[in-house]
Amino acid sequence: MKFWKVISIVLCFIFTQNKTAQNHLSDSELSFIDRCDSLMVAHFSFLDSFTTDTNVLNVYNYAEDSIPVFSENTIKERIRALDEKSPFDFLDNDVALAMVNLYVKKRYRLTSRMLGLSQLYFPLFEEKLSAYHLPMELKYLPIVESALNPTAVSRSGAGGLWQFMPATGRGYGLEVNSFIDQRYDPYLATEAACKYLSKLFAIYGDWSLALAAYNAGQGTVTKAIRRAGGQKDYWSIRPFLPKETQNYVPAFIAVNYVMNYASEHNIYPTKPHFHHYEMDTILVDQRVDMGVVEEWLDYNRVKLSYLNPMYLTEIIPADNSEKLPFKLPLTLVGKFISLQDSIYKYSSLDYKYWVANQKPARKEVIHTVKSGETLASLTEKYQCTEQDIKAWNVLTKINIRTGKKLVMFQLVDGGKTMPSPNNYAKTTTPTKENSESEPTKVSNNGEYKYHVVQKGDTLWDIAQKNKTSVDEIMKMNKHIDMNKLQTGTKLKIAMK
Repeated sequence: MKFWKVISIVLCFIFTQNKTAQNHLSDSELSFIDRCDSLMVAHFSFLDSFTTDTNVLNVYNYAEDSIPVFSENTIKERIRALDEKSPFDFLDNDVALAMVNLYVKKRYRLTSRMLGLSQLYFPLFEEKLSAYHLPMELKYLPIVESALNPTAVSRSGAGGLWQFMPATGRGYGLEVNSFIDQRYDPYLATEAACKYLSKLFAIYGDWSLALAAYNAGQGTVTKAIRRAGGQKDYWSIRPFLPKETQNYVPAFIAVNYVMNYASEHNIYPTKPHFHHYEMDTILVDQRVDMGVVEEWLDYNRVKLSYLNPMYLTEIIPADNSEKLPFKLPLTLVGKFISLQDSIYKYSSLDYKYWVANQKPARKEVIHTVKSGETLASLTEKYQCTEQDIKAWNVLTKINIRTGKKLVMFQLVDGGKTMPSPNNYAKTTTPTKENSESEPTKVSNNGEYKYHVVQKGDTLWDIAQKNKTSVDEIMKMNKHIDMNKLQTGTKLKIAMK
């Protein structure tokens, strides 16, 4: 009996020790980390497969799912080592240790995902921080602010990686309107954050107070200093700050720790879908609809939107004053440039209005699904697409079952479906120049024919008229600069 009693005491002691790391955290402190987790999951739901990056070496040869346990003294020593090399005051107090344990244990998957995303954002952060002579540790601040979610929005309305309020963002040159919100532009928001942090440090001369002011505002920190009897030390004024700001600096310490000692805790980056070096930015001066880009470049518009989060409606508006940036994977830049005339054409407001005028009249009906009906038969019956049915019924997926009622829109008066966009070019009135152009001629060997470019022609129009592809035309005419296609140019078209 004595043996089992001893075992019980030991188990009880171990359980108590395991709880020690978390018993310093209040509900508000736990919810602070939960908020980071939810920000991550909410935005990256389209990136379903989070997998460990197999290119990263498991230097300690831990088992895949093991969570190493280190003594409190070891973690304190590591925090002190970070403090020695930093202008920040990295204290190894209880609340910082509790935050560290939460990131490396309960939230280790969140840490792994942010390690992966850092490969997209950190090169940009480091470039800007260096330009403004700011501490490199600040590259971890967006992890605390937004969990590296470029479209994160707080309950108070702060937005973007660096969580600017609209008024503060405008004060640092960020445009905020119905189409563009530059708080979500990683490049511009990072520059604005560098300016703001530089100003706050100049005011307080202390990085912990500057961080507190970044989170809660200058007025709140100044009031807390006054209530603390004029003491200008974060830990002295901490009890007088809002709950979230009380957690803010400890979380910043914890994030610095886990991002530097992740591998010691068997945490490795999840494989990112994008790397900084795989991206490039082009400047556009005409309206660009990402839905049109998706069709022409055969690239997911959700990913295009993720790479360009500042465009709120997935549309880059035409701007007469300046060209606007459009970030694309490097592999698509050449294709975009070669097809930009067509992309601009079908993204234009003129085309949008033409489509609106061509739309057939429809009336709303309630359709009860009959036995044997399928999604394909419904789209044929109502001359619509699957996406139309989803939109009409506010659904993400359609479950066809007998008896299910669906909102449908039926063509009236024998209306026809909207003409194909291919016909858009044909609605323009032929000009004298067009009518007098040289007719199509077939080469002597019969392998190809010539097509003379008409006014308003795009590569896509020409491909459709000649029942070929844009790639095939470009292959047959390598000597011609397709970016400067001029009226009268003779193009070779392969004979079918």
